[in-house]
Parts: sequence; C-alpha cells; structure tokens
Amino acid sequence: MVAVTKVQIAIVGSGPAGLSAASRAAERGLSHVLLEKTDHLSDTIFKYQRGKYVMATPDNLPLQSDLRFEADTRENILGWWDDGMEQFGVNVKFNAEVTGVDGEKGDFTITTAAGETVKAKHVIMAIGLQGNLRQLDASSIPG
Repeated sequence: MVAVTKVQIAIVGSGPAGLSAASRAAERGLSHVLLEKTDHLSDTIFKYQRGKYVMATPDNLPLQSDLRFEADTRENILGWWDDGMEQFGVNVKFNAEVTGVDGEKGDFTITTAAGETVKAKHVIMAIGLQGNLRQLDASSIPG
C-alpha cells in the first residue's frame, strides 16, 4: 500500500519559482511538499556548464522570495539554494515526476511516476523550461 501525503500546498518543479514558493510556504509554517522529478534542485541551471554566469537578467527583478537570488556562477547559486532549502526546512521530494493532477481548488490529487499520491488544497505548477505542459490534461486544470 502506497502512503498518501496530505499538504496544504504542493509545488511541482524546483526551479527559481518553485523554490521561492516552497521556501515561502515553509517560512510561513504551511504544510507543503516540493515535487522534483530529478535527484537535485533546479534541473535547468544544474545542467548549465560549470562556471556559467546565471541570473544576470533582468537587471531589476522584483523579488518575492526569502531565498538568495542574485547574479553569480551556477555553482554558487545552486549552493545558496541547497542551503536555503535546508535553512527554511523545505519538504522536498526528489525523483517524484508528476504524471497527473486531478481535482479542484481545495481538493487536488497528484500522482507520480512511482505511483505515490499527494493530496493538496492548492497546487503551484512551476515546471519551467524542462516541463512538458502538453502532458497534463489542461481541460481538468482551470486557469
């Protein structure tokens, strides 16, 4: 029997948007889970070449996150984000590729490729560049 995780907020994807949402949820004491399909955070930036200068544009980025976001090398940025996830106590589930989202506001069911289930009141889709929007049934997810 697969255990069902129940949270207020489920965040899908651990790029800058997903990390910001997850750190804010943790900082506010909300039950949450950050679902990431790989075994590390921020897969797009993780795949950049070593030493690549990242987050350099736009010059004026209005931040809504408690995480450190500033231009620097790929390695430094990923290190800051790893440290931030630990500092804020973010509940991250790695190797959790989302294969389905069903339900409606207040009662969502998220399934993963491993057959795990997450029940959430709210879902934040933050799949970024590596996600495939066409794989989810948009007719069942309003907005």
